[in-house]
Amino acid sequence: MILRPFKYVECGSVDEATTTLKQYGDGARIIAGGTALVPMMKHRLLRPEVLVSVIQVPGLGDIAAGPDGGLRLGALATHWEISRSPLVKRESPLLAYACGRVASPTVRSMATLGGNLCYGESASDPSPALLALRARVRVVGSGGERTLPLTEFFTGFYETGLAEDEVLTAVEVPPLAPGARWRYLKWVPRAQEDKALVGLAAVLVLDGRHCRMARLGLGGVAASPVVLRRTEQSLEGRELDERTSAEAGEVAAAEVEPMEDLQGSADYRRDMLRVWVRRVVADLATGGGER
Repeated sequence: MILRPFKYVECGSVDEATTTLKQYGDGARIIAGGTALVPMMKHRLLRPEVLVSVIQVPGLGDIAAGPDGGLRLGALATHWEISRSPLVKRESPLLAYACGRVASPTVRSMATLGGNLCYGESASDPSPALLALRARVRVVGSGGERTLPLTEFFTGFYETGLAEDEVLTAVEVPPLAPGARWRYLKWVPRAQEDKALVGLAAVLVLDGRHCRMARLGLGGVAASPVVLRRTEQSLEGRELDERTSAEAGEVAAAEVEPMEDLQGSADYRRDMLRVWVRRVVADLATGGGER
C-alpha cells in the first residue's frame, strides 16, 4: 500500500522532539527505525499527520555501564547492537540473548529497543527479559524527566504509560545478582522470525536447589507483557524439584488471562505457558545460564 501524505520533522535534540510532539498532539508519532510504525501506516492502522524523527539526536543510541553497575541503553540502540555488545553480554546476557531472537537479521539491524517498548506489543522478545531483570525506563516530556519501572510502563493492549509529548530516552537495567541463572524460551507457530506465541524470561538465584529469588517476565500470552508475580512467590523460599516446577506451571496458567487470535486460542496459550514454566524452572534448577 502507498503511504498517506505526512509531514516529516527531523529533530536534533530531545527537547525539540517533545516540543514538536506537544505542538501536534495526537496527530504526531515518533519515528526511529520505523519497522513497526511504517507497516501500520501502510495498512491504515495509524494515520499520523506528522512523523517526528529522533534518529539524529546525539547520545540516544549509546550502550554504556550504569552508574551503579548494570546497563544504561539509549532508546535508539538496535537489537543487533545490543545482542552483539560485549558489555551487554557480560552484564546482562539474558537481554543480549533475547534481543538476538527478534524477528530477522534485517529487522534486528534497524529496529530500536525504545521503539520496541513504545510499540507496546505483547509478543515482544526484549520486554519479558527486561521485566525479569526489573528494568526501568527514562522518559522526557514538556513537564520534565521521570523514571518508571517497566512493570508500570505497559498499561494494556498496545498501550503504554507515555504521555503524548513524552519521549523514551533510555532503559536502565540493574546488575544481575551474583550466581543468578537465566533462561529465555520463545515458542513460535511457524518460522523462527515469527512473533512469539509464548515468550518466557526467567532469572533465578539458588542456594543449592533452594530458590532465594525468582523473576519471571512473560510475553505473547496476555494483552501486554507482564510479570508473573504470583508464580515468582510460589517459587521463592522453596526447594526446586519436579513437584515445585509443576505447581509453578499451574500457578502461571491461572495467573494471566490469555488473549486469542489467529495464531492461537486462549486455551492453547495457557497450556503452553503451563508447560514452559515447568520446563524453565526444572532446567534452571539443574543448570541454565549461570553468571
